[in-house]
Amino acid sequence: MILFLCTGNTCRSPMAAALAKNQGLDAESAGLMACPGSPASQAAIRAARLHGADLTNHRARQVTEDMLMQADQVWVMTPDDWDALNMRFGDLAAKADVLYPYIPDPHGGDDAAYERCALRLLDAMKRAGMIRN
Repeated sequence: MILFLCTGNTCRSPMAAALAKNQGLDAESAGLMACPGSPASQAAIRAARLHGADLTNHRARQVTEDMLMQADQVWVMTPDDWDALNMRFGDLAAKADVLYPYIPDPHGGDDAAYERCALRLLDAMKRAGMIRN
C-alpha cells in the first residue's frame, strides 16, 4: 500500500490517494497535523472529480506509527513534511520519499490552484513511476 502524507489531510494527500486509486493502485492518505473527521475541501473534491477520482466520502486521519509500518511506500508533499515526519517518527521516516516536483499546499486557493495541485500530483506520480499516463 502507498501512503500519501500532507499536513491536514483535506487537500493534497487525499487527492493523491484518490488519483492513485483511480489508476488502480492501493493507496491511502493521512495528515501530519490532521483534524480527524474533517472532510476534503470542496475545491479538492472538484479538482479530483475532473480527473475521475472521488473524494466525497473522505475524512481526514492523523498518521500513526501503525499506518507507517503497514505502508510499502510513503510519499510526502514537501521536504518540510519529511522533516516533520522524521521529528515525530524517527526511523520510520526512512520509508518516506518527497514527491517531486514538490506539491505546495493549495489550501485557501481558488479552483485553479487546486487543479494545478492535481496536475502536479499526477506529474510527480509519473516521475516516481507509480503511474504511466
